[in-house]
Amino acid sequence: MKRSTIKLLLLLTLIVGFSIAPATLFGSVNNTTSLTSPSTRAAQKKLARKVAAMALLREYLPQYADILEARTMRFEEIFYNASAIVPISYPFDTRSPFANPTMRLQLLSTIDRWLGTPYRYGGRSAAGFDCSGFVRTVVDQALGQSIGNSSSAQSKEFTPIYSVDSLQFGDLMFFSGTRRSSKRIGHVGIYLGNGVFAHSSTSIGVTFNHITDGYYQKRFRWGGRFTSMQVADADRSGVYVNP
Repeated sequence: MKRSTIKLLLLLTLIVGFSIAPATLFGSVNNTTSLTSPSTRAAQKKLARKVAAMALLREYLPQYADILEARTMRFEEIFYNASAIVPISYPFDTRSPFANPTMRLQLLSTIDRWLGTPYRYGGRSAAGFDCSGFVRTVVDQALGQSIGNSSSAQSKEFTPIYSVDSLQFGDLMFFSGTRRSSKRIGHVGIYLGNGVFAHSSTSIGVTFNHITDGYYQKRFRWGGRFTSMQVADADRSGVYVNP
């Protein structure tokens, strides 16, 4: 091969190399940028919040954690063995729609759908929930019922259940706001059992907490129960709706 031909090939190689290198470099930058795009970062944060929430659920209600982590469940399992799959503590007020294990599964699945969603004041969507927006959405999707727009309005629809020990799966929990001595309702969650409730926290978003967390324990005011009929016993009557 002639020396002039070799020089030409070397020159072409250098030209091609310099033209590819910047493209490769910028391609790498673009890939990195896409991995840290706002939507990706939001998804990563939601997943991290959900993992933390599930860790607490597994600590106190491991069977419920198993259900949510399984993601799919055969209809036959639910139909023939639902009481064991979604266990509850007894005695249980059978006027509650959640005496039906399928309804319990539906509530858990609805909560799981929104778990990890960030907090947003006045939020009512996947972009973010405040506490009352989360509860209102879950109640609508799981029970087909419409309740008030604010935690304060929601609390007035229920006959108070003042003891946490008297709460059962599916009951709502009402808390005062930032001032623990205040009687004004400023927060709401959904009780699942064994001290665990689901809610939208201002600092975390949709998550699980335990009532022994000092912040919530000091601010709990009363609970409310969905029931299918009106009864004379005001202490246990809950809200009068027909689920």
